[in-house]
Amino acid sequence: MKAKRAPKNGKPPMSSGAKRTRVAATDIFRGVIRLIHKRVYHPGERIREQELADRFGVSRGPVREALRMLEAKGVVRIEPMRGASVARMSDSEIVESVDIAAALFALAAEQAAARATPEERTAIRKGIAKLAELADSDIAPRDFFVETIRAGQLVVESAHSPQLQAMIADVRAGWPNILGALGFTSRRLRRRAADKWQRLGDALDAGRGGIAARLAVEVHQDAMRQALKIGF
Repeated sequence: MKAKRAPKNGKPPMSSGAKRTRVAATDIFRGVIRLIHKRVYHPGERIREQELADRFGVSRGPVREALRMLEAKGVVRIEPMRGASVARMSDSEIVESVDIAAALFALAAEQAAARATPEERTAIRKGIAKLAELADSDIAPRDFFVETIRAGQLVVESAHSPQLQAMIADVRAGWPNILGALGFTSRRLRRRAADKWQRLGDALDAGRGGIAARLAVEVHQDAMRQALKIGF
């Protein structure tokens, strides 16, 4: 009798009688992005539906839905007779995806400079202060990136534009999210980022939307340049 091949996570396949927890396609979508970031899956590598179903303890239906969502973001490619594989991104495609995210965040920063309440400005300041504290620590690049996302989300919410907020969330879900942590792989890079975030906060407090927008673009582009140096 042939032994079953173990899935990539090292866990044995679920037995047919095992209880499956309820996992939505969006959870699988986010989980696959994390796996690509951790390089469990590499550009060009196939992603097998059954392997994901075993990993997340679901049927193949939600997996197929998640893969279609990932295809819409340009993260995977689905081909007839071959199935899904991680997309290979050229440098120009990476630059374009990050530039779109940067432009939208710049608009949010400009609007936040004019619309943020005193309470929102205080919350943004606290988020930026946390980045300054973490910049000199031994924090993992991914964890620091997550904190920049949290600080950025406070800025986006302070723009008071649900449409813009939805667009930014949509764009960030793809390659900008996968590559973002590569911009914070050293203390020097984290300090530089924290300094720019500090200046962005100063611009927001002063109501200087143009300066805030410029810095919002720079924090994205700095991270992108470093990601391109490292390569994915």
